[in-house]
Amino acid sequence: MFTPRLAMLSVLVLVLSAITFTEGLRMASGPKKCCFTFADRQIPRGRVVGYTKTSQQCSNPAILFKTQAGRQVCARSSDRWVKDYINFLDSKKSGEQTPLL
Repeated sequence: MFTPRLAMLSVLVLVLSAITFTEGLRMASGPKKCCFTFADRQIPRGRVVGYTKTSQQCSNPAILFKTQAGRQVCARSSDRWVKDYINFLDSKKSGEQTPLL
């Protein structure tokens, strides 16, 4: 009588451990940063030094701008000013990589 209980308890512990392990792996591979609130106003372009796109796993597509002060500001990727800033930063970046002749 004692052995079946112990076997059932062992199986239960094993199943719970497997569930916990797989959930931990799923969370580790999830997005690092998602945006849920967005900048109300356009931020000054001179303060923006870079950007990244949020993961496709995030519920809201967004752009994460990095400022000179090191702050990260979420902006809607559909806003016109956001698209302009991305084009500006990309052209600035490609201009820096062009070797001088």
